[in-house]
Amino acid sequence: MEITTVLLAIGGFVAISGIMAVGVIIGGSPLKGSCGGKGGPECVCDEFEQQKCAAKKRMMEAKLARSKQ
Repeated sequence: MEITTVLLAIGGFVAISGIMAVGVIIGGSPLKGSCGGKGGPECVCDEFEQQKCAAKKRMMEAKLARSKQ
């Protein structure tokens, strides 16, 4: 394998990643996971994901209560 091929491949990946990043920045919409994530409603997936969200909420409330003491 020639070094030119490797450099072209790396350059191609960098260029495509850069174009995608610019698209996200210009688009202005927040990134979302498959279950809503940061940009969408929380806990919209299955029951397990809802339980995880409830546990996270309880943990954050407990942390907040401890910090107020």
